[in-house]
Amino acid sequence: MFERSQWLTLDSLLACQEQLLRRTIAHAYKQVPYYHELFRKLRLLPADVQTVADLQKIPSLPKATLRAEFFRLQAQDRDQHHPRVYRTSGTSGEPVHFLLDTPANALEFVYYWRHWSWAGYQLGDHFAELTSQYFLRDEQLALRRWCYQRMFGRLLLNSLFFSADTVDEYADVLRKYRPRFLKGTASALSFFALFFRGAAISDISFEAIFSNGDQLLPSQRKLIAEVFHGRVYDSYGHMERTVAICECPYGGFHINPEYGVLELMDRRPLPSGTTEPGTRRFSARVMGTSLHNRSMPLLRYEVNDIVEVEETATACSCGRAMPRVSRVNGRQEDVITTPDGRIIPTLFVVFNEVPGISLGQLVQVEPARLVIRIVPSHEYTRQSETVLLAYVRRFVGSSVRVDVEYLSADALRATTSGKFRTVISAVPAHGIGNGSPAEAADTFSGVA
Repeated sequence: MFERSQWLTLDSLLACQEQLLRRTIAHAYKQVPYYHELFRKLRLLPADVQTVADLQKIPSLPKATLRAEFFRLQAQDRDQHHPRVYRTSGTSGEPVHFLLDTPANALEFVYYWRHWSWAGYQLGDHFAELTSQYFLRDEQLALRRWCYQRMFGRLLLNSLFFSADTVDEYADVLRKYRPRFLKGTASALSFFALFFRGAAISDISFEAIFSNGDQLLPSQRKLIAEVFHGRVYDSYGHMERTVAICECPYGGFHINPEYGVLELMDRRPLPSGTTEPGTRRFSARVMGTSLHNRSMPLLRYEVNDIVEVEETATACSCGRAMPRVSRVNGRQEDVITTPDGRIIPTLFVVFNEVPGISLGQLVQVEPARLVIRIVPSHEYTRQSETVLLAYVRRFVGSSVRVDVEYLSADALRATTSGKFRTVISAVPAHGIGNGSPAEAADTFSGVA
């Protein structure tokens, strides 16, 4: 479906989206206790919600409601779809749990393959991926720098060990397996590129680099493209899988209507900037509705990331009629810098591995001191702290003092002004190749 639908007219795309929406609404009403009761209270039937515009008849779904109604939001026939429980990392606040089923997971791969095909990728092509999550699965994997999965043609590179001392090893393994494409979060890709530039390694290239997971700043895009001699393709999504936006070869950020329904809430005007005279620009908050996750369909889910939109009728040069946004303003987390010069951009994933943590925050107050702030749940025990410290110590080393503080959720929020950040560092990202501390700060200090 995704291969053909990308070339449909806008009217045909929206008709396909609303067909999927009607199926989702009928399923949610029949199988999901939370929505069945909500519709009854509102005196609505599935026939009353047939279009995207009709969705406004339904209240939005905040993350707090997903936490509180986790069981009632599950479909009664969920077992038919073989779901698994997933959890967000909590980088924008308290983590949430949700179900994703087998068909939805399969479709996620199809969506990514379609986006990558815009850059020339074909299923089976070799690619490299910067990741930490894969290597946190067990202790034997955690200390490995890389892993090659021959069956999938995938070279996994452990982003927790990027440093000036290890860059030659990463370069050697890339030369050995010669992947054509590279994937990673914007922050991991940027630090990877900085280390390669600092080591004057210029013979590693990719046909395309795919960025996701956090905001890609223009300076980061330029750096990555120059170091790895390939075009950077950015994309936006989230684990709950209600919205997907991806960049085409002409720089258009296309919304994928067959993936989910994106609603733009709380629109706020923006200055026209460099756009054509008379073009209106605004920012808006993202709200999404899933169209394929039948074990736990989320209707009007408050994603709450911010996008920018230009109201223009100009068609994209790529030929796709999918709607567009002009920019995605995601989060930009700080990174942990170890005394031996390593950069750890995604240490917050350790919170996924420890039971009983309602909310966590990593604060690097000095080069050799890290404070872990924890809001514990009733499942948290002394063993949980032992496991947490072991995970963190494994990656920051023995030269960093690690302290744990236990706070209430309100007390933790009070320590941070504005949007909650899981990683806060007062230490500049030093020692990254030829980049000065000021340059590194400019690259990573942007906060959406």
